[in-house]
Amino acid sequence: MIVASTASFLAQFNHRNINILQKLGYEVHVAANFTHYGTLSGKSNQRFIDWLYEKDVVVHNLSIERGFGKLTDNINAVGQLNKLMKRENFEFIHVHTPIASVLGRLAAWKNKVPVVYTAHGFHFSKTSPLINWVTYPIEWLLSFVTYQLIVINQEDYNLAKKHLHAKRLDYQAGVGVNYSLLNKREPSEKQQALAYIQEKFNLPSDAKIIVSVGELSRRKNHRVVIEALHQLNRSNLHYIIAGKGPLLDELTTLAIELHVRDQVHFLKYTTNIRRLNLSADVAVLPSLREGLSRAGLEAIRDGVYLIGSDIRGIRDYILNEEVGVTFKPRDSQQLAGLLEDAIDNPRMTLSDRSILQLMTYDRKNIDQQMEQVYQRMGTIHANRLRDIVG
Repeated sequence: MIVASTASFLAQFNHRNINILQKLGYEVHVAANFTHYGTLSGKSNQRFIDWLYEKDVVVHNLSIERGFGKLTDNINAVGQLNKLMKRENFEFIHVHTPIASVLGRLAAWKNKVPVVYTAHGFHFSKTSPLINWVTYPIEWLLSFVTYQLIVINQEDYNLAKKHLHAKRLDYQAGVGVNYSLLNKREPSEKQQALAYIQEKFNLPSDAKIIVSVGELSRRKNHRVVIEALHQLNRSNLHYIIAGKGPLLDELTTLAIELHVRDQVHFLKYTTNIRRLNLSADVAVLPSLREGLSRAGLEAIRDGVYLIGSDIRGIRDYILNEEVGVTFKPRDSQQLAGLLEDAIDNPRMTLSDRSILQLMTYDRKNIDQQMEQVYQRMGTIHANRLRDIVG
C-alpha cells in the first residue's frame, strides 16, 4: 500500500511506482485524502481516480490532513490505517509526505508491517529556521521502525547516515524526469509554445518571459521574484507563475502595490509544463525549502536557464553556469541582477559533460532503483513467512 497525505501527491509522484508494483505482481492499494485532494484541479483529480480504477488499484479515502492542526482528523486516520493493515495483511507499505509518513509508520509498527519511507526533503535542514527542528525527534524515533529510508538530496543523506536508524538507507535522485528530451527542443516547438503563451496572456512580441512552477505558498516564495521585477523596472519583463494555492490574493496585492500587476500572470494549474518552459527566457525556482524540486529539473530538460535558491534540493542539480546559478532566496536585489544578466546574455546549450551528469535524474534510473527496493521488500516478506512456518 502506498500512503500519502493527498491524492495530488500520489498523482504527481507515484504513477510509475504503481506500475512497477503491478509489474512485480502485487495487488496495489493507495491511501490518501481524496476529498481534500490538494493542488490538482477537480478534473485532474477525477482523471487520476478513473486511472486508478482502470488499473484495478484499490483506493482508500483517509481523513488525513496536511499539518498538525487537524489533530482529530489525523488521529482518525491512524485508526483507519490500523484497520486496513489488520484486514489486508500487506507485505509492506510505502509512505510519503511528513504527516502521512508519521501516521503510516505508527500504524505499521503496531501491526508489524515493514515500511519503505521516501523523505521528500526533511522539514529540518542546515538553512531552515530553528522551529523546523521540532520535527527532528519524531523522525529520529520513527527511524527505528523504518526498514527502508529513501532520501532525495545529498544533505538529507548525510544527515540520515549520521543520525537516523533505518535498517537500510538509500539515496535516490528525486522521483525522475524524462530526460530523453534533455537539450532537445525544435525551433518550431518553441515558436508554437511562445505564440500560445503570448496570445493567452496578451503579451507584446518583445516580451521577455520569466516562469516559475509551484504552488502559491510561503515555502515557494514567489514574492521575491515580484519584488525583483519591481526593482528592474523593465516593462517588457513578464512573470508567469504556474500553480494554485492560498496566496493568490496576497501575491496579486503585492504586484499591485509594487506597480507590476500588468507584468505578473497566474496560470494556476496546468498539465503542460513543457509548453510553458519552452516559451520562457529564464526560469526561477525561489523556494525556501525543497526536497529535490522536479520543477527545476523540468526547466533544465526543456532548455531553460535556471536561477534557483541556494538551498538543498536545488543546488544539487545546478551543476555549473551552463545549467544555471543560485541566489539567496530572500535577496530580491541579488535576484534582480541575475535576472537582468540572464535576459540580456542568453546562455548556450548544454555540453555533453553536463548532459551526462544530469542523466542521473532520468526517470529510467529512478525506476530501476525503485524496482530493486520493492523486490528487496518482497524478499523480506518471503523470509518472514518462512520463519513463521518454521
